[in-house]
Amino acid sequence: MGAIVGTYVSVLVLLSVLASVGSIVTYIIIVVANRAEPDPTGNRTSAVYHVGTAFIALWLEIAGVITIFVTLFNLIGAGSTTYVSSEVHPLADSTIRGITIGLLLSIVGGYTALTHRSKAIELAGSEEAEASPSMRVVRSYAAVVSFISVIVVVIASLAFVWALLGLIAPGVYQAGARTEDIRVLLDEATVLAVFAWVFSTHRRLVGVR
Repeated sequence: MGAIVGTYVSVLVLLSVLASVGSIVTYIIIVVANRAEPDPTGNRTSAVYHVGTAFIALWLEIAGVITIFVTLFNLIGAGSTTYVSSEVHPLADSTIRGITIGLLLSIVGGYTALTHRSKAIELAGSEEAEASPSMRVVRSYAAVVSFISVIVVVIASLAFVWALLGLIAPGVYQAGARTEDIRVLLDEATVLAVFAWVFSTHRRLVGVR
């Protein structure tokens, strides 16, 4: 019962954080897109809704993809670990749970992000003006996501290099067990690859037409 309550609390905290961040980012997008600018077609409000939803769903997708890889990487060297659990197969069960959660987040979040982002681009592309309000909203969304992705890539790159140095010279960089260091290295490589992909896909939207 306690585990279930803990799970619900974690989900509520996650949803609260996503809602707060989503609200802040949506506000930034509206400001950058110039809310005071005339909107003859009335598409700006719909575009803001679609990119705001796409933004929140995108991070769910990212969390899901990273969860899948991290869960699989945790299997490295796990055979020699002793588990104290009432489950018959604690390692297999926890792995299945992790992959299931990752798949749910990545599939639902990915589909939601893709459909809403595509709808926003469709609305922006339907207007004749190159710098239409809805087009500015889409470009602002792409710029915000690209900016966040670059920050994460820079931090993940530094962490990756540090972990790599720890594997090369564990005594100098005070690294831990080699198996654990390999897991950390793979986790950081996953984060780096995922956010590099996010940056590459969204950076193209800045100049979309």
